[in-house]
Amino acid sequence: MAEMAKKAGRGPAGRETLGAGALRLLSALAAAGAAALYFRSFALILAGAALVYRMIVPLILKQREGRARTRLRRDMILWLEELSMGLKAGKSLATATRDLAARLTAGAAGGRGDRAAEGWRRCLGMIHLHYPIGQVYRELAGRLALPEMLALASLIGSAVKTGANLPYVFIRSATGMREQLESREALESALAARRLEGYLLAAAPALYTACLRLATPAYMAPLYSGGGRYIAMVVFGLQLAGCRMFFHLLIREGEDPPELVLAGFQEELALQLQAGLSLPEAWQQAAGSMADGGAAGSGGKGEAGLAGSLAHVAGQAAVGTPFGKALECLMTEKGGAPGLRRLAELIRQNYQSGGGALSELLSLEAKEARQRCLLDRQAGDAKRGTLLLFPMVLLLLSALVLTAAPALMSI
Repeated sequence: MAEMAKKAGRGPAGRETLGAGALRLLSALAAAGAAALYFRSFALILAGAALVYRMIVPLILKQREGRARTRLRRDMILWLEELSMGLKAGKSLATATRDLAARLTAGAAGGRGDRAAEGWRRCLGMIHLHYPIGQVYRELAGRLALPEMLALASLIGSAVKTGANLPYVFIRSATGMREQLESREALESALAARRLEGYLLAAAPALYTACLRLATPAYMAPLYSGGGRYIAMVVFGLQLAGCRMFFHLLIREGEDPPELVLAGFQEELALQLQAGLSLPEAWQQAAGSMADGGAAGSGGKGEAGLAGSLAHVAGQAAVGTPFGKALECLMTEKGGAPGLRRLAELIRQNYQSGGGALSELLSLEAKEARQRCLLDRQAGDAKRGTLLLFPMVLLLLSALVLTAAPALMSI
């Protein structure tokens, strides 16, 4: 029955696809309405709507996906806390996971078809069928496509492979991941006010144009005939360029800084070492989790470059290159993130001093890196304000042209 519902578009995946399709349709209609504010020719309205859709709508959809990932991460903090409490109470990981999955799926019974509820429903079924707990978490990670859940599944697999104390490894990993998720939340909060301000400023010119069009149609009439059409095109182009710059800056600032991504890698590397893996094996597992997270579409360009550098070291170690020699490429890489060289130097010095307590050192370095990212984000507010001046100038110029052009044309 579930399979038939999915085919009919009524399952969770079908509802998600329908929701995205409805958003795209509404966005296309809004783009056509925005273009109609500036043009009366059907061909120009169509061309303007296509431009708005191509330049703005993908950025809006990307923001929507980012908010969905943020909600999943907030939920994941609560899941990790509940699982940790269950393990501390003496439950096995399978039992704690089953209880959490049962509660979440019961709350979503009849459900809205969200990804998380469907993933936990699938996990509950696998636990009842006595699937290995590592496979259960790999299935959940694949459905949620969150880097943190992919890392957790990898850690559980490593702990099962080495015979480590699974509850202890999970509790330590839950603590580290919770800190990482909370750091993301702090960075997101630092941007929230700026993002709202940007949205309001980006929408203001279109609202101003609509008010002029509705309140003074006779005054605006010269812009829709003769040479006025070219002025309307210029105004439309200035406003579209300003909006595009606003959205681009806001989305770029919303992406994880490379140092925060590297902090997540260091945290997972430390946890893999605590799970009993050797350093080369732990590096390969952590680099693989990062690559899987990028393939799931959760990373930006900076993260892709960082993942490539880490995967290169893992590849060198996999073919038998001594790990110290494989790390040298990070220390000599030009244009790489400063944290990479610091990480390579930390591991090298630890090896020279006997190789003890590396996991604790990596965890400490990850905490410091997250704190540096938050301070850098706060210190960068002035710079971001300066960058946002450029689209503001474009939008102000468009408003001045729109207001003055009809009067100048009537002289």
